[in-house]
Amino acid sequence: MRRRNLIINTFLLTFSTMSLGILGMVFRIYLSNQIGSEGMGLYQLIMSINVFAWTIAISGIRLTLTRLIAEEIGKKSSKDKIRHLLKCGFIYTLFFSCISALGLYYGSHFISTVLIGDIRAQTPLQILSFSMPFIGISACFNGYFYGCRKVIKSIFADFIENITMIVIVAFFITSFSTSNLEYTCSYITLGMTLGSIVACFCAYLMYIFEKKNKIERSIEKSNKTIFKEVVSVALPIAGSAYIQTLLRSIEDILIPKALKSHGSSTATSLSIFGVIKGMALPLLNFPSIFLASFSTLIIPEIAQYNVLNRKKSVNFVISKVIKFTLIIAFFATGFFMNYSSELGQILYKNDEVGIMLKILAPLIPFMYLDRIVDGSLNALDQQVYTLRYNLIDMTVRIIIINLLIPIFGIDGFIMVLFISTTLNFSLSANRLLKVTKLDFSIVNWVFKPTISIFISTFVIKKFFYYINISNLVLHGVVIFIIYVFLLFISKCISTKDITWFIDAFKKDPEKSSWSELNLYKQI
Repeated sequence: MRRRNLIINTFLLTFSTMSLGILGMVFRIYLSNQIGSEGMGLYQLIMSINVFAWTIAISGIRLTLTRLIAEEIGKKSSKDKIRHLLKCGFIYTLFFSCISALGLYYGSHFISTVLIGDIRAQTPLQILSFSMPFIGISACFNGYFYGCRKVIKSIFADFIENITMIVIVAFFITSFSTSNLEYTCSYITLGMTLGSIVACFCAYLMYIFEKKNKIERSIEKSNKTIFKEVVSVALPIAGSAYIQTLLRSIEDILIPKALKSHGSSTATSLSIFGVIKGMALPLLNFPSIFLASFSTLIIPEIAQYNVLNRKKSVNFVISKVIKFTLIIAFFATGFFMNYSSELGQILYKNDEVGIMLKILAPLIPFMYLDRIVDGSLNALDQQVYTLRYNLIDMTVRIIIINLLIPIFGIDGFIMVLFISTTLNFSLSANRLLKVTKLDFSIVNWVFKPTISIFISTFVIKKFFYYINISNLVLHGVVIFIIYVFLLFISKCISTKDITWFIDAFKKDPEKSSWSELNLYKQI
């Protein structure tokens, strides 16, 4: 029964991750076609501020409640103890979410005029401020659901939030079409705010109507002690998140300013920022959603082998994960490089996006691998190094943004992306190789996938254009089939690899405490 529930939750996690990723990408493409590259630039800056406000509102509470509730369930504590944990989480998050809401609302003029440099961001930011308490409360409910392993409830709330937002935004943009970007961005943020409220209400309904379990043990700690426990776990998590999110927000704010220093107008600066950050990079990252669930599920296995000091097993799992990541990454790289102009026109109706896709596509292997390497380091109890490397990367980014972009403009922006991406990956990969003594098989992991994707894209693109078939989906499917076939005949992958990959989604890990596996550090 336990294994059956685990497999069901695994399937739900995989399905929801991919579905929400696809839904988000479709919504982003829809927005770009409605508001253009300049609008996407302004929207991206607003979202950068919004993410920092979210970080303050949540302040690590979702992860904290997931960990503490899971531990209490493992100790067979009473349902009352778990409820008190949740109540303490509400008090904690309401304090921080109110600070976030007030700061965002009353600071919107300063943020929009001084930081962003565009007064059109003020009203959207004010609208978003009303969502902060609901986001905080939703984070508490989600932490509770994940801690109790009731994954479907959290997934359902996420779907409701996204669907509500998309429906409301589409209704307003369609019904009140306007060229005024302030109004359009206000419609978008209104949809997001209402989506957050609806999701919070749904999560509350699912909580109050769930089946009540029999109390097994009386409460052993006072409410004051429980609250101190929540705060002691949440604040360190929040502090780390504050620093990283703040640096990312600063980075996003500085890029349009640096482009203006190069001589670009406000509209051009936002347009360049929107094309790269709002259109090209999200599309390049899109295939990685197929790795997200896989990495989430396999990292606990790495952590468990590490606790048991089974170094050969650790190296085996990590090598398989890196291998499959690179196989997907090289496929995405080849496809984006060969079909960049078609994708830019079909999806965004923008030739500049196609140019950026082709230029930035070589970064895909580094971007995809960096996430996997960071997750593996966290599983190996190396999270301090992961945080250190991310902070170094963001600090270097901020410095070179101010040095390169004012001189080279958009070329400087591209240089920043290449330097920072390769730097972060190099630092993390070097640490992983030191910790694991992993042998990097450059022939099977790099050369064979590169040659296979080159042959498959070249042959299929020429063949389909010769017979006048321009359907990109069909191109992609056939290229992928030929690509996998070439990997098989070159002995880059085998049936054992495929079996292991499928079995990774059905792992039934032995019971271990959260503190032993350091799982809470990976969420």
